[in-house]
Amino acid sequence: MKTALLSLGLVVAAAPHDFFVSILTIHHNEANKTLDLTWRMTAHDMEHALSNVAQLKLASTQEHPKADSILNAYFMERLHLFQEDRELRWKWIGKELESENLYCYMQVEGVSTANDLSVSNSLLQDVFAEQDNIVHLEAQGRTLSYHFVLGTPMYTFKLE
Repeated sequence: MKTALLSLGLVVAAAPHDFFVSILTIHHNEANKTLDLTWRMTAHDMEHALSNVAQLKLASTQEHPKADSILNAYFMERLHLFQEDRELRWKWIGKELESENLYCYMQVEGVSTANDLSVSNSLLQDVFAEQDNIVHLEAQGRTLSYHFVLGTPMYTFKLE
């Protein structure tokens, strides 16, 4: 019986986590006219999602030499930002790993206001149907939030 319980404990410990969430914070820097993006997600979920492309091995001595560009290319497929019928393009700033959390940083230049920012976010929903992508828009002293679950259409943040 003790062996069976021990085996069960090992199975539970090795099971994947029960919830899948990413948090994207889009901060409008009025002075610099930029959108500063900080995206937090679970690192091993990203590694799993991109395992058919490359073994990323994030933050290890064997990290794939093109890990940043592979991540950015995937993000470009899964995150779309529009304003005034114009798609906004970001530049990749970098990434860091803290425990199991992967933080990715990007920046969009030339954005004088964050009003009417339209967002579509389907990160990891091609792999995990239960993935919830939370987007926080910080602008004009306010924070507006929206959840993107599988099948959620583009959402437009209204500040005024």
